[in-house]
Amino acid sequence: MKLINLRKVYMLKSQNKTKKVIKVATFIILLCMMLDGCAKLEKKQKRPIATYMGGNNTITEICKELHAVGASHVDVFQEWVTDFADSAGKNANIKDTWSDPEKMKVDTGKCMDGWEKNHNYSDTDCRMTAFLLLDGLLHAESTEDNYDGTYLMFDMEAIDNVDRYEIIRQNKDMFTTLYGEKSIIDDKHPETTFSDSWKHYGFQIDSDRISVLSIAIYDPDTDVIFIGHTGLLIKYSDYFLFVEKIAFEQPYQATKVYNMEELFDILSSRPEYFGEEGEAGPFVYNNGEYIGTLKNNN
Repeated sequence: MKLINLRKVYMLKSQNKTKKVIKVATFIILLCMMLDGCAKLEKKQKRPIATYMGGNNTITEICKELHAVGASHVDVFQEWVTDFADSAGKNANIKDTWSDPEKMKVDTGKCMDGWEKNHNYSDTDCRMTAFLLLDGLLHAESTEDNYDGTYLMFDMEAIDNVDRYEIIRQNKDMFTTLYGEKSIIDDKHPETTFSDSWKHYGFQIDSDRISVLSIAIYDPDTDVIFIGHTGLLIKYSDYFLFVEKIAFEQPYQATKVYNMEELFDILSSRPEYFGEEGEAGPFVYNNGEYIGTLKNNN
């Protein structure tokens, strides 16, 4: 009898231990599932967002970021963006909010009408805006003396004739050297052309937070590449902020992304950067360094 009782006691203790182990294991599994779910939710929430800076809230927010990282002439930039928002932006009903960049659309015709109704001079573009914010940070060891190309004709017309662009006019040779068209030397590797030019003229930016992102477009008819788009890329610990002017009489835009692949996808959705199927480019550079080629997502 005693032996039977001892066995029963032993079996009960073993069962209790097993139940405790099962409970602990179940708790650990549930905890891991909860933590994994939270991590996935956090990752899901960190999606790219963008704004056209259509009002005071987003304009002030972006200008504070530019001030904080040492961009130049942020007060002038704020005047330009506010002027655009109050004229072209209002006419096109541009919002003062952040949105999913994939869902953002703007009526460019209404932007143009809104600008031209309120101004008798040219709007700025991506190159002029980036150059303004880089003034004093961007340096070159040498520049081209005279620009005789055609790809910057609208930029140069505005810079030469509009008083508000005096800051850019003071460094016009650097502007044209940086952005003007360059002849392709190596047909097998046209993407090296802009990088080689950046090195040849000794361009550099005195900042560990700000860089200039440039998109070079290849023209097979003339065998040159030119900077078709550019903007400022600001680096943070866990994301990037890309600040740009999309084009003449089109909105300013600030985009927050968490990796460069997201930014490439956003830029690749713009058909104006692409030529005929099979043509080289468009090539993307960060401070003159080739970092990849956009893929047509249209």
